[in-house]
Amino acid sequence: MAEVDPNDTSIMSYTVRHHRFDAETNHFRWFDLKTFDNEAETDQLMNEMFEDIERRRLIGEANPKEQVAGRINEPNSELKTRGESAYSLSD
Repeated sequence: MAEVDPNDTSIMSYTVRHHRFDAETNHFRWFDLKTFDNEAETDQLMNEMFEDIERRRLIGEANPKEQVAGRINEPNSELKTRGESAYSLSD
């Protein structure tokens, strides 16, 4: 799987996230697991995780709050969220 830097805002990327219990904070929270440069690898990892969670649920080892999700990271999305344009036109 071709992982990429999750902090690289210059490329389109896909992050797999896992909602699970955090013993350090004593509550459930989202963990970013891996970030890829293509959707197919993201889907593959998410499907593997869905199957693992379902298998553990069937034997009583997974909490009902546990889940997996994906996030799409558009290029220069940090600038967009601040209301700034990634490109500017000069006269």
